[in-house]
Amino acid sequence: MRKTFFSALVLLLLITGLTACRKGNENLRSDHIVTGISADFDYLNPLLIQLSLSREVCTLIYPSLVKPAYNEEKGKIEYKPSAAKSWEFSPDGKHATFHLRSDASWEDGKKVTAHDFKFSYALYKNPKIASSRQHYLDDLLLLPDGSADIERAVETPDDSTLVLHFNKSLADEIVIDHFNDLMPVARHIFSSIPAGEIRSRAAELPVIGAGPFKVKEWKRQEKLVLASNPSSVLPHPAVTGTMTFLVVPEYTTRLAMLRSGQIDALISAGGITPKDAAELKTTNPEITIKPVRNRYFDSIVWLTIDGDTYRKSRTVAPNLFFGDPRVRRALTYAVDRESIIDGFMGPNHAVIVNTSLSPAYKAFVNKTMEPYSFNPEKSRELLKTAGWTPGPDGILQKNGVRFSFELAAPVGNPRRNYAATIVQQNLRDIGIDCRLRFDESLIFLKNQNEFRYDAALSGLAAETLPFQLIIWGSDFANRPFNSSAFRNPELDRVIEALGKPVTGEKKTALWKTYQQILNDEQPRTFLYYYDELEGFGKRLSNVEVNLLSTLYNACDWKLNQ
Repeated sequence: MRKTFFSALVLLLLITGLTACRKGNENLRSDHIVTGISADFDYLNPLLIQLSLSREVCTLIYPSLVKPAYNEEKGKIEYKPSAAKSWEFSPDGKHATFHLRSDASWEDGKKVTAHDFKFSYALYKNPKIASSRQHYLDDLLLLPDGSADIERAVETPDDSTLVLHFNKSLADEIVIDHFNDLMPVARHIFSSIPAGEIRSRAAELPVIGAGPFKVKEWKRQEKLVLASNPSSVLPHPAVTGTMTFLVVPEYTTRLAMLRSGQIDALISAGGITPKDAAELKTTNPEITIKPVRNRYFDSIVWLTIDGDTYRKSRTVAPNLFFGDPRVRRALTYAVDRESIIDGFMGPNHAVIVNTSLSPAYKAFVNKTMEPYSFNPEKSRELLKTAGWTPGPDGILQKNGVRFSFELAAPVGNPRRNYAATIVQQNLRDIGIDCRLRFDESLIFLKNQNEFRYDAALSGLAAETLPFQLIIWGSDFANRPFNSSAFRNPELDRVIEALGKPVTGEKKTALWKTYQQILNDEQPRTFLYYYDELEGFGKRLSNVEVNLLSTLYNACDWKLNQ
């Protein structure tokens, strides 16, 4: 706590020291937007990123094939040109051709070409890179060893044409979503860097992009400074000259800085709490609150395998506590999700869910599933059928083992901190000893990826239907978002079918089956999709946020003079 206070104080003094008064501060930052965030980015290289905010920033730096846009009226995602000015798909769903702009260039003046994309796909495929998006390439033509045959599957007949060949029929939206996510790096820079060194040397490697911003400075755990890229045509140089992301772990400090005008935006880690948002309307009406709806969900990840055994021998054995679906269902019944919502977010800012599917896709929502209403008695009954009975100290036990575990959560997120305390009490009430553990965000992410947590209060930005299809998969070693290591052959078959061109009633039926499996198995106790309330100061205008991104149009953000 002392360290957090001291760090916050230093940040406040640093910013205050730059300005003699608020007016001077505004004059000094006449072409400089400052955004407060809770934790640093994991990487600024699209080959390596996993955190959702890191991905958003990378879309401001690197080229991408298209620009996705959510059409709220139609309830679907549409795609606009970006590096690709047009594209087409073969009738059989096995080929796609992207026609690239010929005037896009990397910030050092070299042209962005189809060869950059092909070169980057080979890096994404490389196991030494260990990209969280590596499996996107499994849909391409394959080599005998089952890996993507980049040479045959990706054609570059000229600098401006990119042709992809797949080993099976794919839905158009799957192709665009996946390959748009595989943002390229500059071939002329990375061709001289051994692939095996890219991850280990990430902090020292150049960040060369072609988007509206370029990296000016990155001090880990402190700040990232972006500058407008004057040569960008993707879509244009950022309107404002400089954008700084300031790492301020303590939420109350971030909020105070937004109130005082020391930062222009407060985003990420849950944004602004609904209680504070309501208060700001009265005390600071000049601050604009914009909700990002139906993008983020929170959940309790139950590790279904024994993490220690898997790390040591790659042997899959059931988790002592959470390997049994009856236990996982019991735990969902035990958690009072409405109390979390009412006590922190309010019913207007969250909706209870029992699968990972976003409520934005109303046409596919399965309304016939078990709702898992708060029911401690039913929870106890299920736990008893699974062999867990009260011990001498009141804590459930089975074969002499007490039901006692740690629930991990990231620091700096007041919503998850609040939820963790409710969950802890709910589980205590049914005879389970749940101890809380809070780790710094990057450590939390690393431990989840390595299956070091038996349980974690975590979440995802799961805004697109194609992304839903990569969260899960029995090949969990290659599915980094499947942090519960959940395996289900029937779900694998549904995911495979949804990846192919399928429409109408069949598509709806598959999505409902997808939800039914997750609802029955509860690999996570899905808590709720929530509104992330982003705060923007009076100096900022032309800000647009949506289902897809908080930084959706950050290159167009303007400062009022």
